[in-house]
Amino acid sequence: MAPSRVSGRALAYMALAATLFATMNFLARLASTSASWQSVGALRALVGALVAIAVARVRGVRLEVVDRRAMLWRSLVGTGAMIATFYALSSRSMSLGDTATLLYLAPVFLAVLAPIFLRERTGAGVAVAILLSLGGVLLVVKPAFLFGSRASGPELVAVGTGGPSARATALAALAAAFLSSIAMILLRRISRRESAEAIALHFSAFAAVTLGALSAFDLRLPTLRDAGLVLAAGACAGVAQIAMTRAYALEGAARVGAIGYLSVVVSALLGAARLHDRPDALAIGGMALVIVGGMVALFARAGKDPPEAPRSAQLRAARRPL
Repeated sequence: MAPSRVSGRALAYMALAATLFATMNFLARLASTSASWQSVGALRALVGALVAIAVARVRGVRLEVVDRRAMLWRSLVGTGAMIATFYALSSRSMSLGDTATLLYLAPVFLAVLAPIFLRERTGAGVAVAILLSLGGVLLVVKPAFLFGSRASGPELVAVGTGGPSARATALAALAAAFLSSIAMILLRRISRRESAEAIALHFSAFAAVTLGALSAFDLRLPTLRDAGLVLAAGACAGVAQIAMTRAYALEGAARVGAIGYLSVVVSALLGAARLHDRPDALAIGGMALVIVGGMVALFARAGKDPPEAPRSAQLRAARRPL
């Protein structure tokens, strides 16, 4: 397959993942009135695992793990990022705009770490794309530490009530962004040998067990309505996880990560449609910057990855029937 077609498929997969992750966040926001952040996270992970199994059976993909140690590290780091994310988003002591801005620093961390750990030459075009996208995120969420109290940005996600202090929230959000970037690097490595469905299943099952155990400390269960919303959120997350895994298997981590900012735009649009949070001129400008950044990442000429086994052989091995 030609490199341009591979890149186009990878960025399309990542755009789908970003859209579905934003939808998941939106549904979790609506379902957060009766459930604890631990139980919401556990249900989201459980449904994600079931989706991975269903997709694998439909596509005839193997769910066996080739490198168990690498898979364990990917699941461990990814679960840590999920815990830190839900913990940060449960806070009412820091504005949602501030928290979301810190969480969306993950692609920036990734662009810095990818050349070191993956030996992927980021390239000036990708760096410009990341800066444009990050600038767009700042205009959309309008964090108080830059824009003051005149704007708080769209409601992206809020899980639970009360929550940690502002300092703890900021530290948790930064930890989530950093751990997410590490998880993406690990994902880029293991996706060359493991199927996307196997990675999604292992991670989701690990996260479901971990968050389920943590939910014992806060036994508030969701209402029937909220449980339905959480199940829908989990389904979105399950498909998004598989799409993201395929994206990182096809293209360099820094280029793919830049498209993740699309999630902010989708979140803002959903907030405007359902929560009556109409975007102002700054937010519209920010969305435009995110889109421009994505286009720059699409057409930027990034460096080539190190030589590796042909992907066609890897994919054929991953798609053998159960």
